[in-house]
This record gives sequence, C-alpha cells and structure tokens, in this order.
Amino acid sequence: MSIVSRQRTATVKVGVLTLISIALLVMSLIWLKGRGLSGGTPHSVLFKDVNGMREGSAVQMMGIRVGFVDVINPIRTEDGQYYVRVKFTINKDVKVQIPKGSRLSIEQSGLIGEQFLEITPPQRRDVTLSTFKEPAKAITAGIPVKFLYEQGYLQVGIVEKVDTYKDGNLIRHRLYYRITLPGAEMPEDPLFELTLDKVGQYYLRILPRDPLVAQMPDSHLTFTVENPMRLKRFLEIQTESALALKLTNDKLNEFLSDETIESLHSTIKNTEVLTAKANVVMESANALFKTTQQDLDKLVNVSEDLMANVSEVSRNINGVIGDPKVKKEISSTVASLRESSIAMRDLLNDPALKQTIYQTRDASKNAADLMATLKRTAQDQDLQNRMNNIVTQLDTSLNKLDGVLTNVNELTDGKDQTMKGILEDTRATAKNLRQASNKFNGHFTLFKLLF
Repeated sequence: MSIVSRQRTATVKVGVLTLISIALLVMSLIWLKGRGLSGGTPHSVLFKDVNGMREGSAVQMMGIRVGFVDVINPIRTEDGQYYVRVKFTINKDVKVQIPKGSRLSIEQSGLIGEQFLEITPPQRRDVTLSTFKEPAKAITAGIPVKFLYEQGYLQVGIVEKVDTYKDGNLIRHRLYYRITLPGAEMPEDPLFELTLDKVGQYYLRILPRDPLVAQMPDSHLTFTVENPMRLKRFLEIQTESALALKLTNDKLNEFLSDETIESLHSTIKNTEVLTAKANVVMESANALFKTTQQDLDKLVNVSEDLMANVSEVSRNINGVIGDPKVKKEISSTVASLRESSIAMRDLLNDPALKQTIYQTRDASKNAADLMATLKRTAQDQDLQNRMNNIVTQLDTSLNKLDGVLTNVNELTDGKDQTMKGILEDTRATAKNLRQASNKFNGHFTLFKLLF
C-alpha cells in the first residue's frame, strides 16, 4: 500500500472516530438534560415569575425526571397582564400520563441547586357525611363534585369511591373524591354537603367557610400553576412574622406580670379547694345514688309482686268469666233485665198510667197549694190572737156555767127530777165542750208548731 493510501485511510478513521465522539457527546448531553431522542408531548403554561429557572431545566413528577423545559419567554396578554410562558416537553417513553389538573411549581434542589419544574398529580381526598336510608341509594361513585364560585357552582371533580355503613337510623358515607379542574383552588377547611340538583341527582357540594367567593378559573388551563415566591418576598414575610411574634411575646410578658401570676396562684388554690369540695359532694351523691338504687330495687320488687298479683287476679277473672254456669246466670240476668225494661216501657206507654200520673201531679199541686195556704194561715198573727181569745172566753164561760149548774143543783136538790136531768145534761154538755176546747187548743198549738 502506498503512502498516500495509508494517509487517506488514517484520515477516514480519524473522521469516523470524531463523528462517533461528537454523536456520543450530543447523546450524553441530551440524556443529561432529560431530552429524549424520540420526542415527546409539548405543554405550555403561564407563570407570573419563574424565579431564575432556565431553558433546558428538568421537569420532574414526584421526584422523577419526565421531561425538560424548552422555551422561557415573557409575554403580554390581551388584558395588559405580564406573564412568563414556559414551554416544556414530557418524554414519549414516560408510561405514566400526566393527569389533568396537576399542580405545577418551580422547585430548587438544595439551597443553591438547579431550578426545575415539579409536577404534582391531584391527590385523592375523602370526607364522611350522613344521610337517611332512602337517599343513600342514590349516593354512589361517579357523582360530581361542585364548588361555589362567583358565577355559580362549577364541577371541579368527581367522587371516585363511596364506602357506606349503618349507624342507627343513619347511613354514613365516606366519599373519596379528586379535584381535577385546572386552576381550582380549594380552601383549607371547607364545608361539605350532599345536595340534589335540578334533575333530582345528588352531588357533593363544597362551600368556603368565609363569606368570600372565589373567582372562577380560566377554562383554557391544563394545569394548576403555583407561582414561586422570590427570596426577597420570603424574607419580608419572615420579617413580618418575626415582628408579629415579638408583639405576641411582649403581650405575653405584659400579661404574665407578678400580679397576674399571683392571681393565677390564688385561682389555682381556689380551684383546689373547689375540687376538694366537689369530691365531697360527689361522694355524697354516690352515697345518695346507692341509697336510691336500693329504694329503686325495692320498688322494682314491689312492682313485680304487684304485677304478679294483677296477673293472678286477671287469671281468676278470666276463669270466672269462662265458667259456663256464670255465663248462663249472666245471660239469664241480662234477659230478665231486658224483659223488665220492655215491661217498664210498655207500662210507661199505657194511657191509663199516664192519666193517673197527670192526676197525681195535679193532686200534688193542689196539696202543695193547700199546704201553702195553711202555712200562711198558721203564720197569721191576728188569727192566732183571735183563736186564743175565743178559747179563753169559751173556757171562762164553761167555768161560769159549771158554777151556775152547781148552785141550781143545790137549790133543786131532790125536788124536781126533770130539772135535775136537765142540769145533768147541761153539765155533760159543758164537760164535752171543755174537752173539745182542750182538744182544739192542743190541735191549734200543734198546727202552729208544724208551720
């Protein structure tokens, strides 16, 4: 082989080695930067600040490199706002698909390390709510999750899983949901409700505790962007926190003065005394409870005996009622009462009895009128005086007649039998009149006593 051929062969070898070396170098740089030779899926997001991140920075998801940053350039939107557009590519060989609604943030490896773009997929959350038995049938996986914004309720995710279990009359639901709407920022401690929509389907409603209503996110977003905080602003916040902590410390020092500490000591001592008294009261209450328990036990025993006696009486009554002879006697008595009732009804319907009752009522009325008249007569003072005078005069006249008859009897003693008979008749008549006067006086006195 000639010298020229040897030189050409050496030159070709050197060139081939150089090309191979350059190719290896390029491939190594691409590998180190996270670039794939087979391309990938491009994405674009807007940041208000990238905090020094550069083109070619890594894109990581949960600490694993999945792509690289292609372009970083500032832009001005149509509404006059300034943003930084970050275009990045997810390698084609990444088997895990980036979920919609993932959070993008700019992180730093160490204190002075390289900036990189971190992707955090939306995490599944859970909440437990209670319903009655009937609504529980309609609460299943797949119901929407809605959040209140300025423009109204907007679906921000879905319920992926529902676990239910009974708790008395209630059904408890443990709802596992995921927020997948890009740009949807949830409050730290929201309120949850299970609500029916206009078509009668349940959905999980999320409400902020504060009265402020969130602004609806941009519908064109693919990811939720978390803007970084510059070191200066971070230091300002730390300074503000330190000042607030100092003010709090000063207030605590002012509050924890000697007088306050002394008052706290006094309060603690009073609390100890109160606790001791409370222990005594609790012991007394326990003793009272024990005594009450004994009384309750006695009451329960007496109640049980009473129930047993009532049961025995009930059995005896049932036995008496179930006796055929007693049933026959009761039936006979009821039949007799029924016949008596029919007879009494017929008797009351008899016209002669009705006429007799009417006449008796009239006679009673006349007797009542007569008694009223006699009562008025007995109570008449003038009549009483006249009757008394008549009785007195009659008595006086009878006494005089008796004296006359005595004198006449002495004058005609044994001389004229006819005259003597007349005198005897007159004497008998006077005696009868006296007896009649006495009877009349007695009856009139009795009449006055009656009325």
